[in-house]
Amino acid sequence: MQIAFSCPAPVDMPEALEDARIEFLGDNRHRLTSGDKSWTLEGPVHVHREVAGAFYKAIPPRLVPWHKRLFWRVMLGLAGNALGRKLLLRGR
Repeated sequence: MQIAFSCPAPVDMPEALEDARIEFLGDNRHRLTSGDKSWTLEGPVHVHREVAGAFYKAIPPRLVPWHKRLFWRVMLGLAGNALGRKLLLRGR
């Protein structure tokens, strides 16, 4: 999860926080606590969650057609050796 605040960061806030906690104080005010330090932030909050795992579990990827798989296997096989590269460059 990633949380973004739409307000300026306090000057004494470090680059990274460990064991951070966020408390909603009301009226777009939040208290951010990390260790023994605490900051009050005023502004809207945006929460971003990683949903790729759930998305691809619900909608599995489509199977690539056999002719595309064959085409790329041949092209990569040709590009993998010197003679094949000469043939590919000749067609250019």
